[in-house]
Amino acid sequence: MSPSNLHLRLTNLLNRLKKITRSPQGKELLTFLVFLLLAAGVWCILAINENRERSVQIPIEMVNIPDQTMLLQNMPTHIEARIRDKASVLLSYNIGKIQPIKIDFNDHNNLKDAVIINNNSLAGYAHQQLKATTSILSFTPDSIRVSYTQGQGKRVPVIPSGNVTTLPHCTATDSIYTTPDSVTVYGSVNTLRKIDCVYTEDFELLNISDTARHEVKIKEIPQTRIVPDHTTIIVPVEEYTGKTITVPITISNIPDKYAVMTFPSSVQVSFLVPISQYSSVTSDNFLVGNDFSAFEQANGSYAPLIVKSGIRYIRNITLSQDSVEYIINVNTHQQ
Repeated sequence: MSPSNLHLRLTNLLNRLKKITRSPQGKELLTFLVFLLLAAGVWCILAINENRERSVQIPIEMVNIPDQTMLLQNMPTHIEARIRDKASVLLSYNIGKIQPIKIDFNDHNNLKDAVIINNNSLAGYAHQQLKATTSILSFTPDSIRVSYTQGQGKRVPVIPSGNVTTLPHCTATDSIYTTPDSVTVYGSVNTLRKIDCVYTEDFELLNISDTARHEVKIKEIPQTRIVPDHTTIIVPVEEYTGKTITVPITISNIPDKYAVMTFPSSVQVSFLVPISQYSSVTSDNFLVGNDFSAFEQANGSYAPLIVKSGIRYIRNITLSQDSVEYIINVNTHQQ
């Protein structure tokens, strides 16, 4: 659109507005709008000067805590106060940030093991952060008590408390452990005397296929503080691989007057083993055979074989044959 066309349209619009405002209907409309604006202005003035109620949060923190002092409970982060004042003042609390109450530890060290801020003190602190015209109708908490200790604390181990499963082709190759593996518990001497370890909150790590790390909180103990209050659960996981080895057949509890020969004298043992342990598993880790009584009681010339292993992470052990042919001879020199 050219500048000349734009100027022409604006001129036409202004001329139409002049005609409307000069007409009887236009004058009535202007009068109505003027009075409407005046009424709205009066209403706003009355509204912002009217007393109203609302809730505000006043931040709170404790300062000047001695270095050797450990609070056993968390301080409240704020006071929830119900206040009354003019709407304009209440609006200012929305626009501006209420400054936090700073409570000096040394001003309220009422007992040798607790800081107590009573109702009157707390109300006074709250009033200091608000405007002079603001009335406090109620607030919560209405008082604060925080226990503390100046002892050294007690270092105790962390015990994982959870449920862990892996996918079928994987295994947890080592014990579940935590880092850090110990924490410091602060509390009274009598309380610490009863604590020898701490437990994590319950957790679940299901169907994992790789080494897992999971942050979890330490279970709270009443009247104590635990530092740190969380730990990382570590579950070493790796895949299985297959392996087959030759293991000699061993027969136990053979009386001296007998000798037993088996055919064959060894069998193949197949199993699944974590990849990292593949080379470390040998025939010495297995016992294949049976007790002599099983051979005596066997029907025919075959006796059953049993395989045993003391390695917990080996899985799906199978034998190349589950029975073996045998001959029992009498040692002539024992007769």
